[in-house]
Amino acid sequence: MPIAGFINEQPHSVARCIAAAAAFGRDWAATEAGGIVLVGSGSSRNAMTVAEPWFGRAGRGPVMVLEPLDVLDRLAQGALGRPLVVALSQSGASTTTLAAAEATRAAGLRTLLVTATPGSPLDRLGGARLTMPLGEEPVGPKTKGFTASVATLVTLAAALGGSALPAFDPSRLATAILPARAEALGLVAMLQQADVLVIAGHGAALGLALEASLKVAEMAGLAAFGLSTEELLHGRLHGMTERSLAIILTLDAGEQAEAERAAAAMRRRGCRLVARPVWQDRDLACGMVAPWNLLGAILPFQWLGVVLAEARGLRPETMRHGALSAELAIKLREEP
Repeated sequence: MPIAGFINEQPHSVARCIAAAAAFGRDWAATEAGGIVLVGSGSSRNAMTVAEPWFGRAGRGPVMVLEPLDVLDRLAQGALGRPLVVALSQSGASTTTLAAAEATRAAGLRTLLVTATPGSPLDRLGGARLTMPLGEEPVGPKTKGFTASVATLVTLAAALGGSALPAFDPSRLATAILPARAEALGLVAMLQQADVLVIAGHGAALGLALEASLKVAEMAGLAAFGLSTEELLHGRLHGMTERSLAIILTLDAGEQAEAERAAAAMRRRGCRLVARPVWQDRDLACGMVAPWNLLGAILPFQWLGVVLAEARGLRPETMRHGALSAELAIKLREEP
């Protein structure tokens, strides 16, 4: 199936995953722990970055989003403490996530394994496991896997004691899909001769920025990077040219004003910076409130990867350099 099909499946795949996570959470009485560590890489880590604020509201101590190798390093140094560990790999085959999950379990830490692939190496570790009923997504650039992961994680956070979540209405997300593609087509016109795309955000929007840039790089073969807004503003803008494009995703009026000030400063220098609110975008979020509005906010960038790839003569499903994951040994089995 083309990636467009997976994008269109998201409202119902998200709804299934929310229901599964809510049912799991009712029976999963997590014991007290010295904080929460969220472990993943790629889209899984980006989803955890989006969901981190909701875990913070659960009152289980400090929350950290760590790459798997950082978990292994801290365990070796005796510096991880006794947190609850949530390890997420959509494929269930990420080598470092698997190694980190094995290590935290061996250290006696309560570890929850989350994957979308029954029977995968991560799933076969046993113990506490949650399988996201996502359905097949046999392509490298994950779209419905990302939104399902965000939805699953925030639902788990609520089960741990976080704020109650509003009901998710899949029809609202469904009505955001076509407007999101229209916005992506507008962005393509700004990227025809681009040398680099930078997307920045703060808090949950940082997770969106990381995922958005990943989708563009994977599908369209354009150098694209995600940064925190603070990191972008402290020196990185000096690397922009008239061909570059920077987008800052904002969550409130203060962030929007800061981004608009940066956009004006770069415009005076012949460079393009766009301030894009994800906190009041009624056309794309279709009236959804947090956290579900964040699912609508990623849609234009999923489409951007697809339509920009097509404009550049590439197939988004195969990616520019094909099955690079196998050569890099980041998966236990070759992914598309």
